Amino acid sequence: MRGILIGSVIILCFLISYFIPVKDAVSDDVKSCLRCHGMKTLSKQLENGQSLSLYIDGAKFEKSVHGAMDCSSCHPDITLKNHPKPKKIADKKVYTKEFSKNCLICHPQDSLTKPKMHGEVVKKGEILCAECHGSHYINSIKEWKNKASFNDYCLTCHQFNMTKTLPNKEKISLKVNEQEIKNSVHGKFQCLVCHADFSKVKHPVYNYKSKTEYRTQMTAICTKCHTDKELQKNPAHYALTKTASCIECHGYHGVKPVKTVKSLPENQYCLKCHSSSIVMKMKNGETLSVQVKEGDLLSSVHKKLKCTDCHKEFSTTQHPVRNFDSVKDYRAKAKDVCNNCHQEAVKKYDMSIHAEALKKGNQQSPDCLKCHGYHKVALITKDKNASSELCIKCHSESGQAFKASVHQKAINDGKQNAPNCASCHNSHDVLPTNIAKLGDSCTKCHKDVKTSHNKWLWNPPLRLTTFVDAHFNSASCVGCHTNVNKAIYLTLFDRAKTKPLTESEVARIFGIDIKDVKGKVDYNNDGKIGQKELWQFMSTIKAKSNANLSGRIDVLNPSDAHKIEPKSKAIKDCAACHNPAATFAAKLEINREGEKSIKFALDSKALNSVYAIPNIKDFYVLALTKIKILDILFFIALLGGIAIPVGHITLRILTAPIRRKRREGK
Repeated sequence: MRGILIGSVIILCFLISYFIPVKDAVSDDVKSCLRCHGMKTLSKQLENGQSLSLYIDGAKFEKSVHGAMDCSSCHPDITLKNHPKPKKIADKKVYTKEFSKNCLICHPQDSLTKPKMHGEVVKKGEILCAECHGSHYINSIKEWKNKASFNDYCLTCHQFNMTKTLPNKEKISLKVNEQEIKNSVHGKFQCLVCHADFSKVKHPVYNYKSKTEYRTQMTAICTKCHTDKELQKNPAHYALTKTASCIECHGYHGVKPVKTVKSLPENQYCLKCHSSSIVMKMKNGETLSVQVKEGDLLSSVHKKLKCTDCHKEFSTTQHPVRNFDSVKDYRAKAKDVCNNCHQEAVKKYDMSIHAEALKKGNQQSPDCLKCHGYHKVALITKDKNASSELCIKCHSESGQAFKASVHQKAINDGKQNAPNCASCHNSHDVLPTNIAKLGDSCTKCHKDVKTSHNKWLWNPPLRLTTFVDAHFNSASCVGCHTNVNKAIYLTLFDRAKTKPLTESEVARIFGIDIKDVKGKVDYNNDGKIGQKELWQFMSTIKAKSNANLSGRIDVLNPSDAHKIEPKSKAIKDCAACHNPAATFAAKLEINREGEKSIKFALDSKALNSVYAIPNIKDFYVLALTKIKILDILFFIALLGGIAIPVGHITLRILTAPIRRKRREGK
């Protein structure tokens, strides 16, 4: 009985719904569709899991601009004969895109593109017809314009992810977040307050060449209210307006009140401006980016510091306007910031060849910022390859040479004490190689080096370590531990200051310009320093200074010094050096401040000449730097040393009878 009752109710409901009159303003076709689609619960489950409502409000549809049309006008594929039938729909966006094509049945492409701005939107296809105009409750444009507020009118299109492609291929977003505007300092403004040349009847199309031009033009709008006079009250902020647009710091539509910004944590306050692409202009016209990426800060060793820990003169209330002559000047002063915590490292750096090079204007020379970066300062890494990569950026030839060395193999094998660049050259107090005591760097690891060398490098019958020292003082370690071309270097040395005499000091001694020093060394300009030229040059220098020549055997190409081979391949043959036929190049070396030393080719005869005797007192390689006069004198001394005792003994023997008779009184 209960089942019969429920069935009767269902049939009754159907008959009532069938015979309920729908307003005559809609067609019979629409009435038929609304018998099902007029039910609010009618929906369809899409393939991506979304639910699509199929409910149509008949009263609202009747009032729409399409109220007098049949459903089949827009849904030509659906009739009462074939409906309902299964239809697969992937998702709402795909369905809306497919369905919007039906609009072209009545609204051909030509008519849609006639209104210029509407035409731009249609051509790009980023917004679908149904997204702006709706599906079933479309009002007439005239009626909609009259009823909509100005902001609602604009947001009808600008709420969507529209973009504009500029001639340089950059894209700018035209989407406006309504909530962002409402929460901004301009929340009560209408769009036309800033965009005064727009209205419901006029929508200009602007053709900006780039984002930069776009931001510049938009910034001009800000100056209508925020005049130069007002901006000048804050000098730092005013200075920024000359190098950056308002939008870069304050954004487009989500402009926050100044009080809100100042209440932010310190670092966040600074990043409100410095997270943007702003630059600082130097007096000489150079520009420097002062953009700070928050990700760099958070990943750095200084991530727990506040901005003012380094930039002490700045705060949320104070922002001095600083002026620098150049980027070089800026970097020099930035080092003072590092010195607040890293005094020892800065002190060592100031003595280095890198500091000297920077003073001389070599912008490629490293300093704190060049090596460690501005805000992305990393922890000191234990990865020796990674730390050396920094050096290789400038010293690529040396880097390649090192990769072929026994030391690189040790690093690759994971040996903890394997040396990298800083192990030998130091991190901050990097000195020219002819000044730096690189031999000491070797002995830091090879502590028993004297003992091990004394096993084969000795002068029988005595095994004295002084013999090893004599070699260590005159030959670099790499001279024997690399299989490359060698050279004898004579370095101009100031004995009073115990350091090399520089090119600028030589120029002052001669009273000439630095560029003319070469002419004082190579008088005949043949590209090689002869024995008399060396004598004349040294005579002049020594007359006016306490200079002399310091000699050493080293590699010919400095980069080859990194090609250190295993101990088993080291040179242990004395004849490699102590040989008149040894093919060593000869160089006269004069140091330069902040640069590699200048090297003049030296005639090897100058090393074997009498002229070398007073100038190269502390350097003599037996057989290699052989000087004939010294050999003659040595021979005379040797002959005299033998002749005197032999003559004395002979005379004693010959006069023995005479001395015996005297003793006997005869």
